[in-house]
Amino acid sequence: MKKLYLLIVFTVILMLSACNADGGFEDNEPDDQEQFILTANGIPERKIIYTVNSTFDVSNLNQSVATLKSLVESDEWFDYENISSSNANFKVRIKTERLDDFIEELKSNFQVRSFSKQGRDVSLEYQDKTNRIASLNLQITRLQELYEEATFSNLLTINQQLAELEVELMALEGELSVFDSLVEYSEVNITLYGSSVVTKSPFFNRLGNGFLNGFRAVFTVLDGLVIVIANITPFILVFGPIGYGVYYFRKRYIQRKKIKKEQGE
Repeated sequence: MKKLYLLIVFTVILMLSACNADGGFEDNEPDDQEQFILTANGIPERKIIYTVNSTFDVSNLNQSVATLKSLVESDEWFDYENISSSNANFKVRIKTERLDDFIEELKSNFQVRSFSKQGRDVSLEYQDKTNRIASLNLQITRLQELYEEATFSNLLTINQQLAELEVELMALEGELSVFDSLVEYSEVNITLYGSSVVTKSPFFNRLGNGFLNGFRAVFTVLDGLVIVIANITPFILVFGPIGYGVYYFRKRYIQRKKIKKEQGE
């Protein structure tokens, strides 16, 4: 009788697992599982991932880069940075709890060219994964209870089920860890444009710097032309006379040959 009872319970667990594989497990779970996704006040916890994109005009690029790095705290970091002679690009991870303060510091130190802030609400996805983890833990506990009294033939099946559930559990816990990290630390993309003209108007900044950049482009072309001339001058000085000499003697040779031919006629 005891073995029959264990067999019935084990069969029910296998059926629940099969339902879960088809995406229907959560629909068969008791209502008390919902407690895992609610706060103490019965309100779902909000999980929002923030991304900020911003560009700024600065008069001194090197000094502005140093200022930006001083605004980042020791437990925050740069995911990416690329600095050239005219601009600097950064991807910074800033604690979400002080994101607004960090943005205000950026705006107070640099002239804003463009700015956007986007929030992605992952609360429902986070709660679904949390519920699924709770369900997996419940299934693992039930299987572990059956394991102690199961027959040898059932042990292999229980071990296989436990292994599959634990693999899925580890994957879900890893996904939640990633979510927690992204929620706790926001992504801030920053581009600093080194500009000779910095005003309160982004339009006049771009207009003035575009005008100056045009002059810089002209001087760059002239500079390149001078460098090309300087590079080919040694070749002209060395091979020019040689080429002229070859041309001169060839011309004389042709003239002499022509005169001999006329005299022979």
